[in-house]
Amino acid sequence: MKKISLIVAVILGSLISSAQSFNMRLDHNTILVRDIEKSREFYKNIMHFKEKETPWGDELPRPVLFFDIGNNQELHVTEDKKESIKLNKILHMAFTVKDFDGYLKFLNEKGIRYGDWSGKNGKFQTRIDGVRQIYFQDPDGYWIEINDNSND
Repeated sequence: MKKISLIVAVILGSLISSAQSFNMRLDHNTILVRDIEKSREFYKNIMHFKEKETPWGDELPRPVLFFDIGNNQELHVTEDKKESIKLNKILHMAFTVKDFDGYLKFLNEKGIRYGDWSGKNGKFQTRIDGVRQIYFQDPDGYWIEINDNSND
């Protein structure tokens, strides 16, 4: 009987521990840039992200910016003029907007070149689920996707 109780306890314990939820969510992404002031202007004026104070003040060995990107998430931008940056379109940041057509008009007014995945300039694509999306690059060449996958 002790053996059966022990076996049941081990099985139940493993089931309970494997069902544990850590409630993990994205906190922030960090990118490396060449010119932090160009990036500050881009992320504030084109992406409309609000700059936040860093928890360290100005005491870091290199400049760092924090931006609030919504939903309690941040984008951290770090300057390094020497480190090489290897970019690939498949590695991109994706953001959704409620007014997709209005945002396209805004990008056109600002002279920001965008296109679909294949690179057709000024075009968007529509996924099989009906979500429209475009891609463009920040001043350092990082790829950004904008889509209208709003759940509101």
